[in-house]
Amino acid sequence: MKQRSKSGGGSSDAIKVDLSSIESINSFIYAVKQKYKKIDTLLNIAGIWHGKDEVYAGKKYESFDQKVIIDTYMVGTIAPSLLAHAFIPLMPQGSAIINLSGTFESGAKGWLPYYVSKRAIEDLTVGLAEELKDKGIRVNGISPSDTATDAYKHYFPQYIQDAIAPEEIAKFAVYFCSNEVKDITGKIYVLKKDKKPMEAFHY
Repeated sequence: MKQRSKSGGGSSDAIKVDLSSIESINSFIYAVKQKYKKIDTLLNIAGIWHGKDEVYAGKKYESFDQKVIIDTYMVGTIAPSLLAHAFIPLMPQGSAIINLSGTFESGAKGWLPYYVSKRAIEDLTVGLAEELKDKGIRVNGISPSDTATDAYKHYFPQYIQDAIAPEEIAKFAVYFCSNEVKDITGKIYVLKKDKKPMEAFHY
């Protein structure tokens, strides 16, 4: 399924992909490679922390459905790994990869699959940055605190006043892909509402 939209003088293509499916990921990779010979930016922003009718928080690890665990790792870690693996050969010097992580003030308890998937994406970020430095490809991470998405408003309305707007995260991602930060790589930056970005790898 493809859609094309134009806004503000620019245009975009949308290709539907199920990041929990290896087959769908590979079909997406094939479609992108058929259409584009060069990719200068790769943003991995997907993650799973809730389902259709429940939030995956406050749960004991053994109570998670096996499929939820697998899908969470697929979407949060394996898919970004495979997309980077596929598209790095198409990325020229000066390109950027941005991976979205998350903050863990409450630790891992209660949402272990999500926690593990996002810790892994930070390791991937740092490792890829080391490997791609000589190619001139920057790899950095953004770790937003609670974000005022529709899902967050639904599941955690009591905390919405402290959540950062998605638009602020998007602005920082665009900035992080620009030449203004061309010498920064291998870093993770935490974003919180009304706070300056802070470098913080989640050990």
